[in-house]
Formats: sequence, C-alpha cells, structure tokens
Amino acid sequence: MMASPHMFAGAAIGKLTRRPWLAYPAAFTSHFLLDYTPHLDSHALYGIPGGGPTVPEAAMAITDFVLGAVLIGWLVWRRADRRVILGGALFGIVIDLIELSPGLGPWFEAWPGTAWFSAWHHAIQHNVTPEQWALGVGTQVVIIALAL
Repeated sequence: MMASPHMFAGAAIGKLTRRPWLAYPAAFTSHFLLDYTPHLDSHALYGIPGGGPTVPEAAMAITDFVLGAVLIGWLVWRRADRRVILGGALFGIVIDLIELSPGLGPWFEAWPGTAWFSAWHHAIQHNVTPEQWALGVGTQVVIIALAL
C-alpha cells in the first residue's frame, strides 16, 4: 500500500482516540490491517519482481510520502491535538520507514529478533496487479476519504 493511506488512517486514529498511549499502538496495528486489504503500490507498477527498488518506483513512493505528510501537516497545523494526530500518522507508516531505510532496513530484515516480523509483514501483503488498478487504487482512495 502507498504511504498516504497508512498516514491518513494513523492520523485519524490519533484524532479519534486523543491519547498517545492508545493512538500509537492502534495506528501501528492499522498498518497491517491496511496491508491485508487489496492494494496497488509503486512496486507493482514500476518494480522488478524479486529486485530492489527502481528509480520510478522510489520516486513514486517518495512523492506519495512527502505529499501525504505535507497535506496532513497542513490540515492539523493549528489544532491543539496536532501532536497526537501527527504521532498517529508516523506510527501508521513507521514499519515501512524502517524497512525502506537504507541503513536500518537490511539489518531489520536479517536480524533474527526482527526477521520473522519483517517476513510476516511482507507475507500478509495483498498486492494486486496493474490490471486490477481500479480495485488497488479504489481501496486506498476509500481509506483516505474515510480518514478525512
């Protein structure tokens, strides 16, 4: 799944719960529930099966992340509860940030204490093919709309 739906869902959880001790674990958990839903991501569109990220794949993922972060930041900038909302957005995407980080990701995926978790995270993904783009994009649009 792209970053924006994860961040918007996490932000909505932060807004609804208003308590960091509840919002952050719930937003983190939401990441895996969303990954289980059918979705289309940049790897399915521009990636190489079994290969590392391509330039178009990375560009699409980075653009999506930055646009989502800027939009969420703009929406909550003057809110009194912005810290819990922004924290929810961060916890909604943090596992992908860890796994995609050049320094931390390979270690996280290889260290026995976390390798099982990373493998499980990838195993639950319900990626659709580009031919199923309407479903793959539609689920993400619905998630963002509900979060807003």
